[in-house]
This record gives sequence, structure tokens and C-alpha cells, in this order.
Amino acid sequence: MPSRVPGAVRLGRRGPVVPGVALGLWQLGGRLWGRVGEGAADEVVGAAAETGLLFFDTAELYGAGRSEELLGAALRRHGVLGEAFIVTKVAGYRVTGRGVAGALEASARRLGRSPDLVLYHWPPPLPFTPCRAVRLLEEAVERGLAGYMGVSNFNAHELREAVECAKRHEVLVDQVHYSLAHRVPEHRLIPVARELGVAVMAWGPLAKGALAGKTRADNAARLLDPVFREAARDRGLQEALRRAAEATGKTMAVVALAWLRARGALPVAGARRRRHVLQAAEAAETTLPGEVVEMLDRASRRYLTRWGTCYRELHWNRYIPPPLQALLYRIILRGV
Repeated sequence: MPSRVPGAVRLGRRGPVVPGVALGLWQLGGRLWGRVGEGAADEVVGAAAETGLLFFDTAELYGAGRSEELLGAALRRHGVLGEAFIVTKVAGYRVTGRGVAGALEASARRLGRSPDLVLYHWPPPLPFTPCRAVRLLEEAVERGLAGYMGVSNFNAHELREAVECAKRHEVLVDQVHYSLAHRVPEHRLIPVARELGVAVMAWGPLAKGALAGKTRADNAARLLDPVFREAARDRGLQEALRRAAEATGKTMAVVALAWLRARGALPVAGARRRRHVLQAAEAAETTLPGEVVEMLDRASRRYLTRWGTCYRELHWNRYIPPPLQALLYRIILRGV
């Protein structure tokens, strides 16, 4: 990592120090967000190099590998491939050592080097348990295919089992869907993560832009997202964010990201433009006044239960056999 690390935090109990906000690159290379390609990658990486926010989150499935490819190429062009901290994810249908190793080797080819942190993208399909994921990740780290390991979309029970199964390497993070408009993790997951010393990374922290003031569903990603649609038309939440922005002299996006940091989470802010990176860097170093945090808590209280109280994102995958999951995602990714 560069010498300047905005809002520096440590992952897990003994993991590396990283910036307080990561840059999410799901948008790169796919079609759900429109045409987001090489130019966007260069713009994002250039701004990240300027601000020190060289903390990137991607996955083998994002753009069917294109996100990793575009990120790696941009990092090389800007001469910061070695300075960046890169998180990638292996698909939850990979339930063999050979499958995980092959996925990470392919990710390394696309990125130009091995990722720093690998996450298991969602819990493995039944009858496999979270222990299977941990064993596969530990084996990958032992082989030098990634520096550290963690999980994604594991609920409280699954996270506890994963941590208890880890023998050789620490489960550093659990990356989950968390924002002002989706507060499900606060019920069970976040208390368990704190108890276990696991960092919570928050994907979807701006509800695809709704919490930054975007109210029009102008692409497929927003059209298909019920959280975006609901947050975009929630006048009370929108007004609270506007008041918080005025009170702090920040944008709504910075406020929404800083609220997550006040809650102890590490936001993964989607980035397609230079301004997205600058806002993320500002949020990494923004501490909201207590009264602003409380106001936003009140304005978003309905989202504590609106989407349920037990974390279930991507858990439908658990009921689909691995080969069928792999086929399904190949078909889906052709269209997006």
C-alpha cells in the first residue's frame, strides 16, 4: 500500500492495514451499468493513485473476468500494480481445491499478479458446509495464490462456523449487503463479527446511487434492484440525507458512506468516475457528528426489518448443485 492510507483500518485481528473505504468494480466490463470499460478503469485508477485509495474490490464473475482484466491493465499503465491492495472473489460453486486454484490462477493472469485477499463469494451449496469453503481458502493461501482470506455473504451462523473451522489462517472479513437502506446485518451478523474480530465490508453502500441522490432507474442494474427503487422514493430518508449533507458540508454520498464507517463497517463504494473515487476518499476520512448519525439512524429505522432480520443474500445458490450453478452463471453472464 502507498505511504498515505486514507482512514486506515486493520482487517481482522492481525490482518493488513487498508484504507477505510474500498473501490468496488462490479460495474467494469459488464452490461448492467451500460458501457463501462477501459476508459472508466483508467479514470478510477488514476484518481485512486492521486488520493492513496488504492484498495480495489472485484471478482471472477464481474463481467465474466473482464473487471479483473481491466483493473490489472489500468494498474499497470499507472505504475501502481504493486502498491494496490486487491480483493477478488471465487464463486461459491467452486467446492474443490482444483476449482478454487484454477479460478485464482485465472484471476492472477487477468490482474497481472495474485490478489492480496480472496473471498468465497457466497456460502457453498448444500450439503457442503462453511468449513469446506475455509479449507479451500486456506489451501489457496498456503499455495501462495492469495495473501489473505475471507468470506462474503455469510450470515452470522455461517460466519461463526467458518471462523471456528479456520486453523492456519484468519478469516479477515465478511463482505455483506449493508447500507442505510438495507440494515439486515445489524441484527445478528455484525454483533457476531465484532465478537470474532472479523471486519465487515459493506457492498451496495449507496443502494446503487439512491443514497447519493439518484432517483431515476436509468440502467438495468437499478431497474432490477428493489432496494434502489425503495430508497429512491423514500422522501424521509432522502430529506435526512440532504439535511446531513448541508450540516456537514459534504455530499449525500460521502455522508452515507461515513455513516457506515460510524457503524464500524468498511464500505465498498462502486466507482466508475473520478468523482466517485474522490468522494470515497473523502468519506474514508470523514467522522460524522453524533447527532447526524442519530438522525440518519432514525430516518432509516424501517430498513432494520424491511428486508427481514436474517441475512440471506445469494443464499438461493445453496440449493443448486455446483455444476448447475456454474452453468447458470455462464448463461447469466453472457447476457450481462
